[in-house]
Amino acid sequence: MSELILALMLALPWATVVIAASLGQRSFSPNLVARVAAGLTGAGFVLATGAAISVGRTGPMNVELGTSSVQLDPLSVVLSMLVLGLSAVIQSFAVRYLRGDRRQRWFVVSATALTAATVLLVCAASVVVFAVAWVTAGAALVAALATYPELAQAREGVRRTALRFAIADAGLLVAVGVLVVAGGGDQPLSELGSIARSLAEPLGPTVAVLLVIAALAHSSQLPFHGWLPFTLAAPTPVSALMHAGVVNAGAILLVRFSPVISAYEWLMIAIMLIGAATLVWASAARLVRPDVKGRLVYSTMAQMGFMIMACGLGAYAAAIFHLIAHSLFKSSLFLGAGLGVRRYLADANRPAGKPANGAQRVLAVLLAIVVPVASVVVAEALLASSISPASLALLAFVTATGVITLAAALIGRFTLRTLLIGSVGIFSLIFAYVGFLDAFSVALSPVAASAPAPAWLVTIPAAALLTLDLLARGRMTSWLGDRVYARALTATTPRLSPTKGLPR
Repeated sequence: MSELILALMLALPWATVVIAASLGQRSFSPNLVARVAAGLTGAGFVLATGAAISVGRTGPMNVELGTSSVQLDPLSVVLSMLVLGLSAVIQSFAVRYLRGDRRQRWFVVSATALTAATVLLVCAASVVVFAVAWVTAGAALVAALATYPELAQAREGVRRTALRFAIADAGLLVAVGVLVVAGGGDQPLSELGSIARSLAEPLGPTVAVLLVIAALAHSSQLPFHGWLPFTLAAPTPVSALMHAGVVNAGAILLVRFSPVISAYEWLMIAIMLIGAATLVWASAARLVRPDVKGRLVYSTMAQMGFMIMACGLGAYAAAIFHLIAHSLFKSSLFLGAGLGVRRYLADANRPAGKPANGAQRVLAVLLAIVVPVASVVVAEALLASSISPASLALLAFVTATGVITLAAALIGRFTLRTLLIGSVGIFSLIFAYVGFLDAFSVALSPVAASAPAPAWLVTIPAAALLTLDLLARGRMTSWLGDRVYARALTATTPRLSPTKGLPR
């Protein structure tokens, strides 16, 4: 039964691609094609839910496809439900959003192909299957970004994305080729540890570095971040699908290939520091963006930086939890971007609250420290049982963020209502965070990094973000704040060469 569910779950998205493409070539209306594709994707989500029930009853399973294989394990089941569920919602939204648009068929086919490739990616159990799904998902994303090729910025986004993906994926294919040759054929991902140990010293680290480069490029991490800001010309459903799916794939690669990558502490440290640098840089860039979609793009880069940073620390459970939470949150923000503009305009017209005075500022800071720390202590005592030291370091990072958020809210408007709402919100979020982190740690307990980056490195991005917050609020030297602002603004301004024309 489990084998049948897995086969249907993998085959249905590809069958949807064929149906959408074939209907698009005939006299069927694009709106009908879009509705059929959304319905079939929703059916795939139902199958993924059935797969989750099956895995819960019988445990993980593998299906052999010759020398290759696919699998149902807790990670693949949860991510399949996420991909298919979000894709069904986004494609349903796009039915109305793109109704009457001449490129509606193109979106339906490319978005469905992206969904199908991503489902295969998360269910891959062998090296070759993973590589094929990875490259296919990247190509489908590039096709989706080309929905409006007449726009100069869209063409630039396609060019930048395709170039970076091609370079990074070429390295991935070289690494996969080495692993396949060393293993004598397509190998299960679970056997990568022994294969990696058999590689000669120069070859093993090279393979690991090539895999990491592919993960960083797809997740828009420094120095491969140049493609994501140029995707703003894509229609909102494409942005929602991309930010909820493909940009998260870097963490999946790092988790699945962790036996190869995590054997080298210096590489794990590099992954952690690159993720931290992207987190800080994107946070600064987000502050200077005046447009809603631009802020969402750089917010995604910052979240991906946190996720990659967690992988570098060996906290794979925390990385997957953030992947899922980010996908759900960011897709809803993109689909509701129009409402976000209205909400911003409404808030701008409201009278400003009375800021806190000197004594209230001191009390606000003390309360902002006590509430998150107490929330963590209570949540740890009641819920946590198997959180790793690296996850605890990330929890401390999240707690510091809660302190800054609550302090800013109380200093801006020191009222009992603000204190109650802020305290309840911080407590609920931290309680839920610890609970979910513990659940994911249990579900992914077999995944462990052999040489993770030291947990104390978390203090570096934490200090940088605190400095950035103080600069943004004018609490530090003004010339430094002006310098950071100017650099961030310059770095986030899209520039096209004169020969390519200006964005339209």
